[in-house]
Amino acid sequence: MTPRLTIVLPLKGRPLFTLRFLWHANRVRLPYRFLIADGEVHPAMAELLENSRGVFPNLDIEYVRYPNDVNFSRYYAKMYDAVRRVRTPYMMFVDNDDFLAHAGIERNIDFLESHPDYVCCGGGIAGFSVHAPLRDPLGVVVGPFSKIARNYVPHDRPADFNSASVTERLIAGLCNEWSYYAVFRSPALVAICEEIVQLDLSDLQLQEKFCAMRTLTLGKTRSDPSVISYWRQYWTSLRSSYSQDWVHHLLRSRFTSDFANIVDRISCVAAAVDGGDQAAIAEKLRACCEPWLRHQIRINYGGWASVRKILRTYVPWFVIWLKKRRRLSIIFERRAVLGKLRRDGATPEYLARFKAELAQIEEVLTGSEFRNFVKSTQSVGAGEQPRDRATRLSQGNGSLRCG
Repeated sequence: MTPRLTIVLPLKGRPLFTLRFLWHANRVRLPYRFLIADGEVHPAMAELLENSRGVFPNLDIEYVRYPNDVNFSRYYAKMYDAVRRVRTPYMMFVDNDDFLAHAGIERNIDFLESHPDYVCCGGGIAGFSVHAPLRDPLGVVVGPFSKIARNYVPHDRPADFNSASVTERLIAGLCNEWSYYAVFRSPALVAICEEIVQLDLSDLQLQEKFCAMRTLTLGKTRSDPSVISYWRQYWTSLRSSYSQDWVHHLLRSRFTSDFANIVDRISCVAAAVDGGDQAAIAEKLRACCEPWLRHQIRINYGGWASVRKILRTYVPWFVIWLKKRRRLSIIFERRAVLGKLRRDGATPEYLARFKAELAQIEEVLTGSEFRNFVKSTQSVGAGEQPRDRATRLSQGNGSLRCG
C-alpha cells in the first residue's frame, strides 16, 4: 500500500532520542514514509540511518545529510529542502524526543480526505515525563511515566477554525500551538516553509507564530478533541533561541521588525481574500498577539520565574529531582486523560486503541528490549564507556527545534 503521509523529522544531535523514536515506530509498524533531515551529522548514526532497512525493517526511511544547523537561516533552508522532497499527499513535522499515536493520525488523514476545504487537521497533543534515576546511563530517554497530561500546553485546546473569512479564522486561532504538529496537505507546508526562508526570522517563537497564522490563511484548520495523535515529552527540549535571557535576545535580534514583517504579510493576504482594509486587519492581529507576548514576559520574568532562577542557581540538584521524581499522582492522571477523551466524544473502539498505544509507548520506556537494542548499537559512540556514551548522546550538542 502506498503511504498517504510523510513524517518529516529534523535532527540536530541527541541520537538516543532518535533511536527511541524509530524503535517505537518500527515496533508498531507505522505505515508512513520517514524523511530524516539531519542538521548535525553524527557519523555512526548517519551510517546506521543510511542502512536503516537492516535495523528498522518495518519503516520506509529516507535519510538526508545537511550542513550543520549553525543558525536559523541554515535550519530554515534545510526544512524547505526537506519538505520539497515529500511525494505523499500529506505530511507532518515531529521531534525526535516525542512519540506518534497512529490511531489519532489516521483519523486526521481521513478527515482531510473527506473535507477538501481544510488545510490541516490534528488531534490532541498530550504530554508526558519519565522517572529516571540520576545515575541511569540513558538519562530521561527511558523510565516509567511520572506525569501524563491530556494537553501538553494547558491553555492550548482543540478547536475548529472553520469560518469562511480568513480574518475571522486568524482572530480565532492565531495563538494556537497544536497546528505545528498537525497533519498538513503537503503543498501547504511547502508554501509555508518557502515563505519562512524569505522572511529569515530571527526567533523560533516567531517562526511558529507565522506557521500558525499562514496556515489559517490557506484554509480551515481543525484539531479533533476525541483523539490524541502526538505525545510530547516534558523537559527534554534543548533551547538555543537565545544564549542568556529573553531581554538580552530581544535587544540583539530582529524580533520587532520580524513581527512587523509577519503582520504585514499575513494582513495583506487576509485583505486580498476577504476584501477588507489591510491596516485594520493588521491592527486586529497585533491586538490578538498582545496576550501571547504578555504571557511570554510573565514566563520569563514573573514571580515563578524568579523562584525558578534562584532554585537553578543555588540548588540545581533539587530542580533535577523535581523533574525526575516518581509521582504517585500518575495513577489519577491516567484516569483523567481517559475521562477527558470520553467527554470529548471518543468512541469505545478508539479508547481501546488508545490504551494499547499507550502500553506500547510504556513498553519502549520501561522494557528491556530497547535498552538491549541501544547496547547493541556499539558503533554509535564507539570507544566510550556505556554510561558516558549514553549520557553524551542523550544530551546532544543543542538543538534549534528538537522537542
